[in-house]
Amino acid sequence: MRARKTLLGALAATGLTGALLTTVTPAQAAEGCNTNNARTVASASTHSRGIELRYNGTCAWGRIFGSPGDLVWVDRSFDRGRTWTQLSVTKINTGGSNHTDAFNNKGNLMRACGKASNYPDVACTRWW
Repeated sequence: MRARKTLLGALAATGLTGALLTTVTPAQAAEGCNTNNARTVASASTHSRGIELRYNGTCAWGRIFGSPGDLVWVDRSFDRGRTWTQLSVTKINTGGSNHTDAFNNKGNLMRACGKASNYPDVACTRWW
């Protein structure tokens, strides 16, 4: 029993170390995404907040430049923008910017949307 606990403890420690060394979120891992080699492909603004759709050839994500409490998310559409799925609503907790997880656009349209925390308006980039 003691040997089993030692083995399980070693395996748990190894798993924890591996988790600490990896910065990929579950959503990114599930879609095979990272945020390397990105460029801004669409942008919008609302109440002095900049909203960007970033893309690296496979995956896209939203980024907002604003204030704590502001929100950013991405929408993905499989029918040319008639309907869409909202992905990864992300808040600026501290500092002046934050970004969503990256999602594989799977050859379909995506856009980034954002909202200033103290206003009801939502602004979105064009579909890309």
